[in-house]
Amino acid sequence: MNKRDVRTGDPDLDRLMTEFQSDSREFADVIGLTDDVVGQAASRDDKVRVRVSPSGQMLALHIDPRAMRLASQDLAEIIMDLSRQATEDAARRVMDVARPFLQQDERGSEPGRRR
Repeated sequence: MNKRDVRTGDPDLDRLMTEFQSDSREFADVIGLTDDVVGQAASRDDKVRVRVSPSGQMLALHIDPRAMRLASQDLAEIIMDLSRQATEDAARRVMDVARPFLQQDERGSEPGRRR
């Protein structure tokens, strides 16, 4: 017998446990979708581009050779600014993925209840 099939004998508790299991699976699905999220930002001239994970970890950095003509401090500031922008982009994208789970629907049900 599967642990998920165990019943307590209390109908209210069993209902709550079933709802919790359903919401847990739905939440795990949402978290799985966020694994594919990538935040991106590029300089105006597209000579520097940054890609980050949802946590802000840099995944890719492209520096066009022409950008190397900049002063090192200027280039560092551009990279830091683009990293911040890409992290904000990733956060927005994560919220876009998670929003359906977090929002209440038109019927006023609890968050996560999209039934």
